[in-house]
Amino acid sequence: MDIINKIREKQNEIIVMINSAFDEIVKEVENLKIGEMNYENNYETSYPITNTTGFKGRKPIAIKINDERMIAPTWKKVVEEIMNIVIQDETMKKRVLDLRDKLLGRKRRRISNSDDDMRSPLKLTDELYIETHYDTETLMNLLIQILGEISYDYSNIQIIVKN
Repeated sequence: MDIINKIREKQNEIIVMINSAFDEIVKEVENLKIGEMNYENNYETSYPITNTTGFKGRKPIAIKINDERMIAPTWKKVVEEIMNIVIQDETMKKRVLDLRDKLLGRKRRRISNSDDDMRSPLKLTDELYIETHYDTETLMNLLIQILGEISYDYSNIQIIVKN
């Protein structure tokens, strides 16, 4: 019986050692996560897409849709990434195509089937171009207008900008 008690004591000692080793690893991982969050808080800020006036003079880093992060280092790239996601859905693509030559600016078309008369066209497909030669606020308002016109839910879109 004495041998069985010694075996149980050693078993308990080993279990305590293993648990404490795993506890240390968990603490290290938690510290890494806290470090990542601090990095994000110190160097970048996330805003909803509707914060167009807050984007003026800021540099985009990425977009976040449903917690999926995509790199977008320019405002034109922000529009391109979001519109490419939107037109993956065939229904939304048809709605966007129906907007061609209907959303007009003062001097040029904002959405068209060709890049004629556009200063800085963004080609999404062979039959879909968006004018992007605007300041940040106007470009983002155009994007929101397009998304609104096609009834796309953009409440889950975040723009990450550099602090």
